[in-house]
Amino acid sequence: MRKTVRPRTPIGSYGNITVAQVTDGKWRARTRYRFEDGVLRQIERFGPTKAKARNSLQRALTAVESTTSKSLKRETTLANLADVFLESKADRAPRTVDTYRQTIEHLIRPKIGSLAVSEATTERLDRFITSVSSSNGPGAAKACRAVLSGMMGLAARSDLVRTNPVREIGHIKRQRNGATAIPLGVLPGLLNAVKHDERLNQLDQVDVIFFLASTGCRLGEVLAVTWDAVDLDAGLLSIRANVIRAQGKGVIIQDHPKTAAGARTIAIADSLVELLRRRKSEFKVANAHDLIFPTIRGNIRDPRNTSRDWRDARARLGFPDVTSHSFRKTVATALDQAGMTAREIAEYLGHENPSLTQDVYMAKNTGGTRAAAALNKVVTAK
Repeated sequence: MRKTVRPRTPIGSYGNITVAQVTDGKWRARTRYRFEDGVLRQIERFGPTKAKARNSLQRALTAVESTTSKSLKRETTLANLADVFLESKADRAPRTVDTYRQTIEHLIRPKIGSLAVSEATTERLDRFITSVSSSNGPGAAKACRAVLSGMMGLAARSDLVRTNPVREIGHIKRQRNGATAIPLGVLPGLLNAVKHDERLNQLDQVDVIFFLASTGCRLGEVLAVTWDAVDLDAGLLSIRANVIRAQGKGVIIQDHPKTAAGARTIAIADSLVELLRRRKSEFKVANAHDLIFPTIRGNIRDPRNTSRDWRDARARLGFPDVTSHSFRKTVATALDQAGMTAREIAEYLGHENPSLTQDVYMAKNTGGTRAAAALNKVVTAK
């Protein structure tokens, strides 16, 4: 007859508990616990009664489990897994960790944070990433994919899943057609998030973003605007310079816009006039060029550094694909929906006109007040 082999006690488990009376008024509860190294070790506790001895041993076993067994389980939620993942990345660069955290807080936690690790299948995660790509852009989807891959890799190394389900998710195609316009219904919420972002306020970049959204100007044009280029009473803005980084010279103000068509005077929204009045009254940093948007030390603001700071912020806010040029495209969309012609929009934005006749013979001075009214409506929508 074949001898029956007793199954081994699983790691993190214990066998039968035996309780015996040792002396009068003293009982012993005993069992063997299999630790992480695979070794069975005896654990025993005593008590004045049989029940109290057993209870004492149960408490000891619970304490052992909490210190030797893994904190992550198949039932662990993705929200809790994300917390452990962030802890494991604490030694990474602060900016990298912050990007991970913002992706988790803005996208992963609110949308799939309640899923258990065992429920995070390739099919479910693929649907989630596809939805993020549609609503927030391929950049946000790629960020989610990277973070989820790290999280589920941690789960796989903890033996919670056999393989990392994110590895099977298809490639995310990034748009190659330049900046993407911000949906007009999304713009007010984005500007509100910008307004309350602590880091953007520290960098004095909130007003810069609002200016971009209200005018569609190029970033270099915005950073070159001086106070004498603005007529707040008439609500007019003259674009006549551009900030660039020149080799061997550093950051300088070029005395003309990017293109010949860029020199223009446009009507600006009432909300932007109000912002500029407030800024002129409250912002007291002196600068040699009388710039509206100098650095907090009074120097010319570097477009490259400004773009970098905005890149960090837009990832933090959950809009990684919104570049400074996105606001320019958004303004064009708003003006188009307001009924302005392609010619009028090109003049307002300072685009090169396709027709030499138009460039030479048509007046191109002041963007109409209709444009200002349309943009005011968009940026102040509730």
